[in-house]
Amino acid sequence: MEIPLFPLSTIVMPDGILPLRLFEPRYIDMVKNCFKTSTGFGVCLIKQGLEANGPAQPYPVGTTVSIIDFDQGQDGLLHITAKGESEFLVHTHAANKDGLIMAEVELLPEPEAIEMTPEYAELAEKLDIILDYVESNIQYPEKKLQDANWVCYRFMELLPISGPMKFELQQMRSNADRLDFLISLKIEFSDHKRRT
Repeated sequence: MEIPLFPLSTIVMPDGILPLRLFEPRYIDMVKNCFKTSTGFGVCLIKQGLEANGPAQPYPVGTTVSIIDFDQGQDGLLHITAKGESEFLVHTHAANKDGLIMAEVELLPEPEAIEMTPEYAELAEKLDIILDYVESNIQYPEKKLQDANWVCYRFMELLPISGPMKFELQQMRSNADRLDFLISLKIEFSDHKRRT
């Protein structure tokens, strides 16, 4: 399938909530077309370039999103809220005449349910605390802290790690592998805190 891409310096995963402020004509037109055709767009992490002023080079993985809310903010910009739906692989992409990146993508299957182990439950407890700090910007109708996949996705979005490391997580095809990787990061951060 062909979808427009919105390369960003952050990621969104399935069921994730992504607030955006739009001012570039290419993205405002993209949103108008999404409403007109009842479709969404794809969000990819930026590999090279910037979010504004010209097409950026995206990493070849991302998530489709649908627009669930919009308004004009007090700053005069178009504010939208997008919700993550399905992960995808990018096969080809190119910028059109307006600078909007269009891509041929392959949707990936939904992950299997994962058992909530004690290690994953500890991550869920940490996530619950983190979400309290971000809820002024991102509000989830329900915190699915008993769902290991949901916990995995929210950590991937919120953890302050580098773009290349987020891409490493995104290209893993197993959420169990992703969670194990996140646990290893947590241990390193805990060791660092004890030393300082």
